[in-house]
Amino acid sequence: MDDADLLGLAREAARAGARTATSWLDRAHRLLVEEKAGPDDLVSQADRDTERAVRDVLAAHRPHDAVLGEEEGTTVGGGRVRWVVDPIDGTTNYLYGRPDWAVSVAAVDTDGDRLLAGVVIEPALGLLTEARAGARTVADGTPVAPLRQHDLGRALVELNFGRPDQRQRAGPTVGALLPRVRDLRRGGSAAAALAQVASGRADALWAPGLQPWDCAAGVLLVQQAGGTVGDLGGPTPGTWPHSGDVLAAPPALWRPLRALLGRHHEP
Repeated sequence: MDDADLLGLAREAARAGARTATSWLDRAHRLLVEEKAGPDDLVSQADRDTERAVRDVLAAHRPHDAVLGEEEGTTVGGGRVRWVVDPIDGTTNYLYGRPDWAVSVAAVDTDGDRLLAGVVIEPALGLLTEARAGARTVADGTPVAPLRQHDLGRALVELNFGRPDQRQRAGPTVGALLPRVRDLRRGGSAAAALAQVASGRADALWAPGLQPWDCAAGVLLVQQAGGTVGDLGGPTPGTWPHSGDVLAAPPALWRPLRALLGRHHEP
Protein backbone atom coordinates (compact mmCIF):
# COMPACT_ATOMS: atom_id res chain seq x y z
CA MET A 1 0.00 0.00 0.00
CA ASP A 2 1.13 3.56 -0.66
CA ASP A 3 0.26 6.42 1.69
CA ALA A 4 -3.02 7.12 -0.13
CA ASP A 5 -4.10 3.52 0.39
CA LEU A 6 -3.07 3.67 4.04
CA LEU A 7 -5.19 6.79 4.42
CA GLY A 8 -8.16 5.02 2.88
CA LEU A 9 -7.77 2.15 5.33
CA ALA A 10 -7.38 4.54 8.27
CA ARG A 11 -10.58 6.26 7.19
CA GLU A 12 -12.46 2.96 6.90
CA ALA A 13 -11.24 1.82 10.32
CA ALA A 14 -12.03 5.14 12.00
CA ARG A 15 -15.53 5.14 10.53
CA ALA A 16 -16.11 1.63 11.85
CA GLY A 17 -14.99 2.81 15.27
CA ALA A 18 -17.21 5.89 15.09
CA ARG A 19 -20.24 3.73 14.25
CA THR A 20 -19.56 1.47 17.23
CA ALA A 21 -19.01 4.36 19.64
CA THR A 22 -22.16 6.12 18.43
CA SER A 23 -24.22 2.95 18.73
CA TRP A 24 -23.44 2.87 22.47
CA LEU A 25 -24.72 6.39 23.08
CA ASP A 26 -28.36 5.32 23.34
CA ARG A 27 -27.30 2.67 25.87
CA ALA A 28 -24.85 4.78 27.83
CA HIS A 29 -26.75 4.15 31.05
CA ARG A 30 -25.84 0.46 30.72
CA LEU A 31 -22.10 1.04 30.35
CA LEU A 32 -19.77 -0.25 33.01
CA VAL A 33 -17.42 2.65 33.65
CA GLU A 34 -14.06 2.11 35.33
CA GLU A 35 -11.39 4.49 36.59
CA LYS A 36 -7.90 3.72 35.31
CA ALA A 37 -5.40 6.16 36.83
CA GLY A 38 -7.98 8.21 38.72
CA PRO A 39 -11.42 9.83 38.59
CA ASP A 40 -10.42 11.89 35.54
CA ASP A 41 -9.20 8.83 33.56
CA LEU A 42 -12.23 6.77 32.59
CA VAL A 43 -12.76 3.74 30.38
CA SER A 44 -15.94 1.95 29.40
CA GLN A 45 -17.10 -1.01 27.35
CA ALA A 46 -17.75 1.46 24.55
CA ASP A 47 -14.01 2.28 24.42
CA ARG A 48 -13.09 -1.40 24.25
CA ASP A 49 -15.74 -2.28 21.65
CA THR A 50 -14.74 0.72 19.54
CA GLU A 51 -11.07 -0.27 19.55
CA ARG A 52 -12.02 -3.82 18.60
CA ALA A 53 -14.04 -2.48 15.64
CA VAL A 54 -11.05 -0.46 14.46
CA ARG A 55 -8.65 -3.37 14.90
CA ASP A 56 -10.97 -5.75 13.03
CA VAL A 57 -10.88 -3.52 9.94
CA LEU A 58 -7.11 -3.15 10.09
CA ALA A 59 -6.59 -6.89 10.59
CA ALA A 60 -8.85 -7.75 7.66
CA HIS A 61 -6.66 -5.74 5.27
CA ARG A 62 -3.20 -5.79 6.88
CA PRO A 63 -3.05 -8.68 9.35
CA HIS A 64 0.73 -8.53 9.76
CA ASP A 65 0.96 -4.91 10.85
CA ALA A 66 1.63 -3.88 14.44
CA VAL A 67 -1.11 -2.01 16.29
CA LEU A 68 -0.77 0.22 19.35
CA GLY A 69 -4.13 0.98 20.96
CA GLU A 70 -5.04 2.74 24.17
CA GLU A 71 -7.19 -0.09 25.53
CA GLU A 72 -5.57 -3.28 24.17
CA GLY A 73 -1.93 -2.23 24.14
CA THR A 74 0.49 -3.46 21.49
CA THR A 75 -0.05 -6.17 18.91
CA VAL A 76 3.34 -7.07 17.45
CA GLY A 77 3.72 -7.05 13.69
CA GLY A 78 6.41 -7.63 11.11
CA GLY A 79 5.73 -4.94 8.51
CA ARG A 80 6.91 -1.37 8.07
CA VAL A 81 3.60 0.06 9.32
CA ARG A 82 2.34 0.41 12.86
CA TRP A 83 -1.20 1.62 13.51
CA VAL A 84 -1.81 3.93 16.46
CA VAL A 85 -5.40 3.95 17.68
CA ASP A 86 -7.40 5.91 20.22
CA PRO A 87 -10.94 4.52 20.10
CA ILE A 88 -12.58 7.31 22.10
CA ASP A 89 -10.32 10.23 22.91
CA GLY A 90 -12.29 12.25 25.43
CA THR A 91 -14.12 9.43 27.20
CA THR A 92 -15.31 11.72 29.99
CA ASN A 93 -16.94 14.02 27.44
CA TYR A 94 -18.44 10.99 25.70
CA LEU A 95 -19.95 9.65 28.90
CA TYR A 96 -21.33 13.07 29.87
CA GLY A 97 -22.95 13.56 26.46
CA ARG A 98 -20.62 16.37 25.45
CA PRO A 99 -19.46 16.72 21.80
CA ASP A 100 -15.66 17.00 22.21
CA TRP A 101 -14.60 13.40 21.70
CA ALA A 102 -13.00 11.70 18.74
CA VAL A 103 -11.92 8.45 17.12
CA SER A 104 -8.28 8.66 16.02
CA VAL A 105 -6.37 6.30 13.70
CA ALA A 106 -2.84 6.86 12.40
CA ALA A 107 -0.44 4.85 10.23
CA VAL A 108 3.20 5.23 11.26
CA ASP A 109 6.40 4.04 9.60
CA THR A 110 8.14 1.81 12.11
CA ASP A 111 11.48 3.28 11.01
CA GLY A 112 11.64 6.52 12.98
CA ASP A 113 7.91 6.85 13.72
CA ARG A 114 7.34 8.90 10.57
CA LEU A 115 3.64 9.73 10.24
CA LEU A 116 2.17 8.34 7.02
CA ALA A 117 -1.59 8.86 7.33
CA GLY A 118 -4.06 9.96 9.95
CA VAL A 119 -7.81 10.34 10.45
CA VAL A 120 -9.70 12.02 13.27
CA ILE A 121 -13.49 11.71 13.35
CA GLU A 122 -15.59 13.84 15.69
CA PRO A 123 -18.83 11.81 15.53
CA ALA A 124 -20.98 14.12 17.65
CA LEU A 125 -20.26 16.91 15.16
CA GLY A 126 -20.27 14.72 12.04
CA LEU A 127 -16.76 15.89 11.10
CA LEU A 128 -13.91 13.91 9.55
CA THR A 129 -10.44 15.42 9.17
CA GLU A 130 -7.68 13.47 7.43
CA ALA A 131 -4.18 13.78 6.01
CA ARG A 132 -1.36 11.80 4.49
CA ALA A 133 2.29 12.65 4.22
CA GLY A 134 2.99 15.08 1.39
CA ALA A 135 -0.60 16.21 0.83
CA ARG A 136 -2.83 18.95 2.19
CA THR A 137 -5.07 18.14 5.14
CA VAL A 138 -8.70 17.63 4.16
CA ALA A 139 -11.73 18.37 6.33
CA ASP A 140 -15.01 16.80 5.21
CA GLY A 141 -13.73 16.46 1.66
CA THR A 142 -12.34 19.99 1.31
CA PRO A 143 -8.64 20.89 1.58
CA VAL A 144 -8.12 23.18 4.55
CA ALA A 145 -6.70 26.68 4.24
CA PRO A 146 -3.04 27.02 5.28
CA LEU A 147 -2.58 28.00 8.91
CA ARG A 148 -1.58 31.65 8.74
CA GLN A 149 -2.71 33.22 12.00
CA HIS A 150 0.17 35.49 13.04
CA ASP A 151 -1.36 37.69 15.75
CA LEU A 152 -0.98 36.09 19.18
CA GLY A 153 -3.48 38.52 20.63
CA ARG A 154 -6.16 37.14 18.29
CA ALA A 155 -5.37 33.47 18.89
CA LEU A 156 -7.85 31.01 20.39
CA VAL A 157 -5.72 28.49 22.27
CA GLU A 158 -6.81 25.02 23.37
CA LEU A 159 -5.36 23.51 26.56
CA ASN A 160 -5.29 19.85 27.49
CA PHE A 161 -3.60 18.49 30.60
CA GLY A 162 -3.01 14.80 30.02
CA ARG A 163 -1.45 13.68 33.31
CA PRO A 164 -2.40 14.35 36.92
CA ASP A 165 1.03 15.88 37.65
CA GLN A 166 0.44 18.48 34.92
CA ARG A 167 -2.56 19.92 36.73
CA GLN A 168 -0.49 21.71 39.33
CA ARG A 169 0.90 23.82 36.48
CA ALA A 170 -2.51 24.67 35.06
CA GLY A 171 -2.87 27.88 37.05
CA PRO A 172 0.50 29.36 36.06
CA THR A 173 -0.05 28.25 32.45
CA VAL A 174 -3.42 29.98 32.26
CA GLY A 175 -1.95 33.03 33.95
CA ALA A 176 0.85 33.23 31.38
CA LEU A 177 -1.36 32.74 28.33
CA LEU A 178 -4.69 34.38 29.06
CA PRO A 179 -3.49 38.01 29.11
CA ARG A 180 -1.66 37.48 25.79
CA VAL A 181 -4.19 35.61 23.64
CA ARG A 182 -7.78 36.08 22.52
CA ASP A 183 -9.06 33.34 24.82
CA LEU A 184 -8.46 29.83 26.09
CA ARG A 185 -10.54 26.66 25.77
CA ARG A 186 -10.23 23.25 27.39
CA GLY A 187 -12.26 20.81 25.32
CA GLY A 188 -10.96 17.61 26.89
CA SER A 189 -9.90 15.71 23.76
CA ALA A 190 -6.42 16.24 22.34
CA ALA A 191 -7.29 14.45 19.09
CA ALA A 192 -10.34 16.67 18.56
CA ALA A 193 -8.35 19.79 19.49
CA LEU A 194 -5.63 18.97 16.95
CA ALA A 195 -8.29 18.45 14.27
CA GLN A 196 -9.73 21.82 15.26
CA VAL A 197 -6.37 23.54 14.90
CA ALA A 198 -5.79 21.90 11.52
CA SER A 199 -9.19 23.02 10.24
CA GLY A 200 -9.12 26.54 11.68
CA ARG A 201 -11.59 26.00 14.52
CA ALA A 202 -8.83 26.83 17.01
CA ASP A 203 -5.49 28.53 16.49
CA ALA A 204 -3.17 26.54 18.75
CA LEU A 205 -3.00 23.70 21.25
CA TRP A 206 -0.81 23.16 24.30
CA ALA A 207 -1.23 19.60 25.57
CA PRO A 208 1.48 18.28 27.90
CA GLY A 209 1.51 14.66 29.00
CA LEU A 210 -0.01 12.94 25.96
CA GLN A 211 0.41 9.36 24.78
CA PRO A 212 1.04 8.51 21.10
CA TRP A 213 -2.57 7.38 20.60
CA ASP A 214 -3.83 10.75 21.82
CA CYS A 215 -1.97 12.75 19.23
CA ALA A 216 -0.39 10.77 16.37
CA ALA A 217 -3.16 11.33 13.81
CA GLY A 218 -3.88 14.87 14.94
CA VAL A 219 -0.24 15.91 14.75
CA LEU A 220 -0.15 14.91 11.08
CA LEU A 221 -3.34 16.90 10.44
CA VAL A 222 -1.72 20.06 11.79
CA GLN A 223 1.60 19.50 10.02
CA GLN A 224 -0.05 18.91 6.66
CA ALA A 225 -2.15 22.03 7.15
CA GLY A 226 1.07 24.04 7.32
CA GLY A 227 1.37 24.16 11.10
CA THR A 228 4.31 23.50 13.38
CA VAL A 229 4.22 20.77 16.03
CA GLY A 230 6.79 19.99 18.68
CA ASP A 231 7.51 20.24 22.38
CA LEU A 232 9.38 22.90 24.33
CA GLY A 233 12.65 21.41 23.12
CA GLY A 234 11.78 22.31 19.52
CA PRO A 235 9.72 21.22 16.49
CA THR A 236 9.38 17.54 15.57
CA PRO A 237 8.70 17.56 11.81
CA GLY A 238 7.16 14.39 10.44
CA THR A 239 6.39 12.83 13.81
CA TRP A 240 4.95 13.62 17.23
CA PRO A 241 6.96 14.84 20.23
CA HIS A 242 8.06 11.72 22.07
CA SER A 243 8.13 13.67 25.32
CA GLY A 244 4.33 13.69 25.10
CA ASP A 245 4.24 17.48 25.47
CA VAL A 246 2.54 18.77 22.33
CA LEU A 247 2.53 22.38 21.14
CA ALA A 248 0.74 22.83 17.81
CA ALA A 249 0.27 26.19 16.12
CA PRO A 250 0.78 28.14 12.90
CA PRO A 251 4.49 28.84 12.37
CA ALA A 252 4.20 32.53 13.33
CA LEU A 253 2.64 31.66 16.70
CA TRP A 254 4.66 28.60 17.61
CA ARG A 255 7.82 30.27 18.95
CA PRO A 256 6.02 33.04 20.90
CA LEU A 257 3.85 30.40 22.56
CA ARG A 258 6.87 28.24 23.27
CA ALA A 259 8.56 31.21 24.96
CA LEU A 260 5.53 31.92 27.15
CA LEU A 261 5.07 28.28 28.13
CA GLY A 262 8.77 27.72 28.75
CA ARG A 263 8.60 29.93 31.82
CA HIS A 264 6.41 27.33 33.57
CA HIS A 265 7.35 24.00 31.95
CA GLU A 266 10.79 22.50 31.64
CA PRO A 267 11.56 21.13 28.14
